[in-house]
Amino acid sequence: MLSALFSWFFFLFDPFEGWFIPPIEPQPRLRYSAKPWNEIITGVYGTPPLIKIHDREGKVLWKFERDDVDQDLPDRVHKCLHAGANDATELKYLHNGTSVAAVYSGLIVVVNRTPGSPGIDKKITFALCRDHWYLSNAHTLESLPNDLLAVGTTGSRPEFGILVYNTSKALPLEPDPPIVQNITGIRAIHALIWDEQKQLLWAAGTDIAADGSDNEPAHPLIRAFPWDNETQQLVSDDSLVWQYPGYSDQSVEWGLNYGWWAGAHDLVPIPNERKFIVSDDVGLHFFDAETGKWSDDDAVIDKYMPGFEVTSNDRHGYNTEGTFQELPKSDLKSFNIAPDGSYIYVQTVWKTFRGNHTSLVVNGTRRQINLGDEIYRSRWFGNIDGWPKPL
Repeated sequence: MLSALFSWFFFLFDPFEGWFIPPIEPQPRLRYSAKPWNEIITGVYGTPPLIKIHDREGKVLWKFERDDVDQDLPDRVHKCLHAGANDATELKYLHNGTSVAAVYSGLIVVVNRTPGSPGIDKKITFALCRDHWYLSNAHTLESLPNDLLAVGTTGSRPEFGILVYNTSKALPLEPDPPIVQNITGIRAIHALIWDEQKQLLWAAGTDIAADGSDNEPAHPLIRAFPWDNETQQLVSDDSLVWQYPGYSDQSVEWGLNYGWWAGAHDLVPIPNERKFIVSDDVGLHFFDAETGKWSDDDAVIDKYMPGFEVTSNDRHGYNTEGTFQELPKSDLKSFNIAPDGSYIYVQTVWKTFRGNHTSLVVNGTRRQINLGDEIYRSRWFGNIDGWPKPL
C-alpha cells in the first residue's frame, strides 16, 4: 500500500523535473581544441645546430643554441654539448610547452622553454651524452608518465631498441644517468608516440636489420608497449606487433648496390582518430590502430593530406627489376597534421638525408618556409588533439 502511494507521488510530482545529467565527455586533454595552430618547432643542422620555434611565416619566436647555455655543466656534459656533431634530429613538445626534448649536438637533452621567465629559460634540466655506441645514432624520443623519457636507439642489431631515463628536475645533471628500462629487439626505431587514451607507447622501426646485414628483406614495423602504472615500466607484448606486409629496397634513389631496406621514418597520429600515417623511404602508408590493418590506398592518404606536392621533380629512377618508378611521396623525414587540417612536412633533397625547407599546407595550398635550412624534422609545437603528451 505504501509503495503504491509513492508511485502516485512520483507520477503526479516528478522530483527530478528540470534536472540535467550531462553526457560523459572525454578528458579535457583529449577533447577537440579550436586553438590556432601557429607554433612550429624545427631543428636546423649546422655548426652549431639550432632549435627554433617559429610561426607559419617562419618568424622565430624562440630559439636554442649551445651558446645560449650559461649554466655550470658537468665537464662531460659540456663537452658533449659542444661536440662536433651538427645534429638537430628530433624535437618534442614537453611539459605543456614549457620544455623541449631533443636530440641535439652530442646530447639527448631537455631544455626549459620559458621566455616569460628569462632566469630559467634555456636551462638544461636533463642531459645524456651520446658518445656511446648504443646512443650515437639515436633518432627519436618521447615523454612517458612521471618525467620518464623513452629514447629510440636506432640501430640494426638485435640489442638496439628503447632506453628509458628519469628526467626529473630534482635530479642532478650527469652525463650518464641511470637506465630505468632497456627494451631490445625493435630495429631502426625512427619514431615514438605516446598514446594517452590507451596508455601505450607506439614505436615505428623495422622487423630485422634495415642495413641488409641479416641478408633478408626488412619490413617496416609498428609496435605498441603498454604502460604499467604499478611498476612504472613499459610492457613487451608480442601480440601488439604489426608488420607492414610489403618491403622495398632503395635502389631507385641510391642505386642497385645500395644494401639498405626501406624503413619507417615518422609515425603520425591523425587528430581525434585512432589512426596513423607512416612514412618510409619510398612512400606513405596508412595504419588503423583499432583494427591493426595497413593500407596503401592513395585516396585515404589524400583525405588527410590534400594538396601534398612533391618538393622536386627528380624523385624517380630504375629499381632492381629494371622498372622505372616515380616516388613522389618518398623520404618524408617528418610530417605533422594539426586539428584544423593544416599540415607540415620535410622531404629530403633527392639522394641526400635532409631537406632544405619546411612545406606548410593550408586549405590544400602548399608554401615553403625555412628556405635554405638543412632540416630533418619540423613539428607542430603543441598537444595534438586526442594524442596529448603525459603530464
